[in-house]
Amino acid sequence: MATTVTVDNIPDAPLNSKRDRVWRRYKRLEDDRSSWRTHWMELSDYILPRRGRFLLDTYQSNRGRKRTTKIVDGTGTYALRILNAGLMSGITNPASPWFKYGVEDDELNEYRPVMEWFDRLAWVARLVLNGSTFYNSCSTVYDELGLFGTGPLYREKNFDKLVYYRPLTAGEYVIAENEFGQIDTVGRYFTMTVSQVVEKFVVDKVTQRMDWRGVSAATKKLWSAGEYDQLVPIVHMVQPRRKPDRRAFGPLSMPFRSCYMEEGANDDEFAFEGGHEKFPVYVPRWWVLHGDVYGRSPGMDTLGDVKQLQHEQKRKAQAIDKMVNPPLTAPTSMRGKPSSVLPGGVTYVDPQQGTQGFAPTYLVQPRLQEMMLDIQDVQERIRTGFFADLFAMMIESNRRQITATEVVERHEEKLVLLGPMLNRMNTEFLDPLHDDLVTWIQDAGMMPPAPPEIEDMQVRPRYTSLLAQAQEAASASSIERTLGFAGNMAGLFGEDVSDIVDPDRTLREYRRVVGAPTDMLRDESDVAERRQARQQAAAQAAQAEQLGNMAQGAKVLSETDSRSPNALTDLLGGRDA
Repeated sequence: MATTVTVDNIPDAPLNSKRDRVWRRYKRLEDDRSSWRTHWMELSDYILPRRGRFLLDTYQSNRGRKRTTKIVDGTGTYALRILNAGLMSGITNPASPWFKYGVEDDELNEYRPVMEWFDRLAWVARLVLNGSTFYNSCSTVYDELGLFGTGPLYREKNFDKLVYYRPLTAGEYVIAENEFGQIDTVGRYFTMTVSQVVEKFVVDKVTQRMDWRGVSAATKKLWSAGEYDQLVPIVHMVQPRRKPDRRAFGPLSMPFRSCYMEEGANDDEFAFEGGHEKFPVYVPRWWVLHGDVYGRSPGMDTLGDVKQLQHEQKRKAQAIDKMVNPPLTAPTSMRGKPSSVLPGGVTYVDPQQGTQGFAPTYLVQPRLQEMMLDIQDVQERIRTGFFADLFAMMIESNRRQITATEVVERHEEKLVLLGPMLNRMNTEFLDPLHDDLVTWIQDAGMMPPAPPEIEDMQVRPRYTSLLAQAQEAASASSIERTLGFAGNMAGLFGEDVSDIVDPDRTLREYRRVVGAPTDMLRDESDVAERRQARQQAAAQAAQAEQLGNMAQGAKVLSETDSRSPNALTDLLGGRDA
């Protein structure tokens, strides 16, 4: 029998230890989350039943109980799947280079040594992400974002991999913000087996000694009895250290505390306490109402339509049942006599008694056409709420080449609606992800020293995914429209209009906007050399042409007879008297 998962029996002891303070804060954050819990459960029931941790058995492993009892029409589920796949394809597609690096100075980014170093850094970063659990975790993060509005991703270093990512699901975690609206506290409630608890918290990795402090007596007893697969409830809290211990060193002196606690353990001891230099959890949110901590989602916007769809599909099924298997009426004289309404069945009726056998109670003629039209309308609203048409195009881009400009032309209004979400994804998810990634790569010695021109500058990611390019494509279209208008004006008012346009800056800005490779354009010094060589060649050609004309003129003069009157004598002074 698995251990009951609950933290309701935490004693109301005075705040006489660090562990007490952490327990109390977790319980407070759990109470604050309770208003969201019912909404999340309803979203899970009607759209993605296997997602979320709300009931006791959902915290335990290998629970395959059927949970799709409220879903008759799966349009909401399928639309969420399309949104998930579209975000994966449009933001973090592992099959394409969806990011690169640079600095704020665009001129330095075009400098050849700097450009080559950033290309190398991006290549190494892609190798690290491909070798980690990042892309597998992203799928869960996008499900959580689309359904619940919040998709935390916990990262930790691993001996086998440079970094390990673990997605969290609704009901499993609590979060809190700092004064700037940034998530700086995450607590999660989960279960571990007795074997996992001993391996992670009890056995010293170096000395192999067993230290049972911070672990409950019940867990120690289960270990001694060989019950290695029994489940133990664990709370993990990551939060800022309000008063760092100046006497501590290593992880215990870092800005963020990471501590694990087991219910029923010694009140003065953590199962494990460590630290982080940076907050180790990325918490992207779809959109956030001011004053709220948890995000809101397309699933919340479409939940009413999803529930209406289930109701209408049930009514449609009932109407069809009444058509093909209507309620029947029979005379009382047939009660108790053999009868059959099965296909091919025979019911014997005595005609002299005037009995007519079975007959429909009433004529069932449901207006299925009108019902189907309304169902299709509700289904379309659900797909629209999940941006299914836009993201279906993202998925299609894997099969054929779809440009960002084409995406903008078809779905510009939806991209406008997605703009705030994509910006939040960058600030709350992708930007800190790459900041940590670059730091780890450099600390691991996987990159040569940066060029001196950018040695003290902040490395920043630049996103080249399809959705990022689609956002930038609006700027690209404005460049194209400006050049087209300038061309029309040049046709009307002459070539003086072209003097206004700087072709070099225009082309480089267009390449940046559309996300083309940086090495497709030559650097400015190479361009200057080529132009100088071309000007010198043109000057030499003009000089040669001039010399050739002069030589030809001299030849003509030498061959002209100046003794008789002719055009040449006229030019030289007229005819002789």
